[in-house]
Amino acid sequence: MPIVNLSTHPAQYVTVGELAEYWGVSRQQIHKRIESGTLAAIRLGARLYRVRTVSALEFERQASVCAERPRALPLMH
Repeated sequence: MPIVNLSTHPAQYVTVGELAEYWGVSRQQIHKRIESGTLAAIRLGARLYRVRTVSALEFERQASVCAERPRALPLMH
């Protein structure tokens, strides 16, 4: 089932493929986040994971906070 809006998605878990499509990234990028521990997931096989929808929402929230940090102003000479 494609994700239309993660915050209203009815399923408790999403697949790596669904999340990659929703975020517009590759499956490999999702796997990298899982393997680094920045995105919580349950492992069902060698490369088969499910991500709790609330974990994906938390990851989005943290990513948004990081993206919204103000950048330093350039030095004026």
